[in-house]
Amino acid sequence: MKRQKNIECEIRGCITQSDFNEIKVDIEKDWGKLDESPELAIFFKGHDMFLKINKNGGVLTIKKTVDKKTKSKQETEFKFGLDSVPDAIQFLVQLGFDKGLFSYCYRYEAKKVDQSISVKFDTKIGDIFEIDEVVPKEADFSKVYDKLIKIANKYALSVWSQGVYKKIIQDSWMDVKTDPLVIAGNLHPLIQKVIRESKKNRKRLICDTRSIASIIRKRSNDYTELQKLYKTRTGVELLSYKHAIVKDYDESVSIIIPTFNSLKTLKLTLRSIERQILHKNQRKCIEVIVVDDGSEDRTESCLRRQKFKFKLKFLRQNNLGRAYARNLGASIAQGNILIFLDSDVILEKHFLNEHISKQHYLNDIVLISFKQNIPSNDLSIKDYFNKNKNLNPDITKDFRFEKIVKRNWLRTHRHVRNIEVRKVKIIEETDNLKNFGKDKVLGIWDLPTMSVTIALSLKKESFDRIGGFNLQFNGWGMEDTFLGACLIADGNYIIPCFSTGVFHIEHSFRSGSQKKRISEFNRNVLVYLDLINKPLNQIFKNINLRRK
Repeated sequence: MKRQKNIECEIRGCITQSDFNEIKVDIEKDWGKLDESPELAIFFKGHDMFLKINKNGGVLTIKKTVDKKTKSKQETEFKFGLDSVPDAIQFLVQLGFDKGLFSYCYRYEAKKVDQSISVKFDTKIGDIFEIDEVVPKEADFSKVYDKLIKIANKYALSVWSQGVYKKIIQDSWMDVKTDPLVIAGNLHPLIQKVIRESKKNRKRLICDTRSIASIIRKRSNDYTELQKLYKTRTGVELLSYKHAIVKDYDESVSIIIPTFNSLKTLKLTLRSIERQILHKNQRKCIEVIVVDDGSEDRTESCLRRQKFKFKLKFLRQNNLGRAYARNLGASIAQGNILIFLDSDVILEKHFLNEHISKQHYLNDIVLISFKQNIPSNDLSIKDYFNKNKNLNPDITKDFRFEKIVKRNWLRTHRHVRNIEVRKVKIIEETDNLKNFGKDKVLGIWDLPTMSVTIALSLKKESFDRIGGFNLQFNGWGMEDTFLGACLIADGNYIIPCFSTGVFHIEHSFRSGSQKKRISEFNRNVLVYLDLINKPLNQIFKNINLRRK
């Protein structure tokens, strides 16, 4: 066993599979070939100590804070070979470290003399990159930190602040119980797995080279069989405009809300979640994750003071954008069902029950809700929260029911083909989206554009498989559409939910102007056209697990 003392400066942030594929060649030019391996990290509660196991062996790391101001820590490492892992585990158990928190991932790593860079997929806090440097005790940590930031910037990687990272760790492990390292005389299954996979030197294979565009051109959205299945299981029509019966589905649900300087409307969104009509047991299975994207309107202080009837997790990140915020929320989500909401919507009282019931009985579906726009000074907002009144949004006001395509839109929407300048009635013309698959375009819209995340639900496993929101979209527009394209290519059906909806509170631009939004949209269209024509093995994270 080799002992080594280090002081380490580290930075981290989230990444997607496609981001990694974009920069992998550049990283290897600078750092040399990336070493890849399954990796298991075991953390010991109450101790600043962890054990990592991969194909290179095991490393037991013990940390000690050496500077409270910079929060720099001295690390003492004990290294041993892969064959010695079972003996090391038994030694830890004898010392009283018999239980730990397990995080299994697949990592790519390259090292220089005193630096390392790694990308890890499927960790407990999602897909992340890490860059660190071993430094002398007397080093100026601010300068080292700035140097690491420059490395991240070179690869267009956005870094979490230390506070954000600490909060992510706290929230992701909050409700997780420790597992024994040894069970009935045998090593924990994950320890056995990492040793077995590491000895085989098994690589993470992603082999589907078809482009996303080629797949969705052949994919039908005819969900008739799912419609029949839902009727058989519930006795209710899937496309009914009536509310379903409130039942105890016992489904774990995570509601993810990104927010930026929208405290006033966010409060209304959260109040409308509190007013949802749900079975009391189902209500206990819901968590709300608010991700503040660097707001300057006291969002954090206000929410931390307020008590809610649901479990609220609050994260704050530096201003990185909605895609980062949603991915961050999803990375700590405990629910099997994810519901994405904007921070300026008021949910109809049955919204959650409608989405949960349909997601409970059906797989491979992305459920979309519709909106009615209302001005921020609309008096009906107060009426909505009046117990004696029952206001429902007029979902037929949504653009997917009826919209006139204007001629000046043609140049902007270059990501679709055969654009028509006319009044388009998407729901009516496509038989409730069932005939809207393959290469069909109505006006400026195709099937992927229907997945608007103002109010949308899906299974977490589907979101994880495609790698979440792509981070190459900057600013306004198209990240929702590309998410939809990926989900369709993954085998999901886009299904409308007519039995509920949301009020969308209109507001002025929270950042920039209409001119800036158009500029951002034009750029993102080009990003979309590039990504949509790339093969799945450059975009998806777990293509081998994809449903056929």
